[in-house]
Amino acid sequence: MGWIWPLSIIYSLFYAEASDAEISRGLDLLRESTAGTNCMHESFWKDDAANFTRAWFAWANSVFGELIMHLIDTRPHLI
Repeated sequence: MGWIWPLSIIYSLFYAEASDAEISRGLDLLRESTAGTNCMHESFWKDDAANFTRAWFAWANSVFGELIMHLIDTRPHLI
């Protein structure tokens, strides 16, 4: 065990209870997890984001886009 799913991070950031700091940390982690591809992956290894599954994972990319749109509406200062 050691694979992290970006989808789980993304969905956790939709919750109203998430603090600005938590959302900022989540966005930073998601950005770092792209390993320079600027795309969300299915999963990445906890110690090395360059070790990932699915270089292109449309579901995660789409939900990430929805998160950004949600944050623009609800917390634009974080974008």
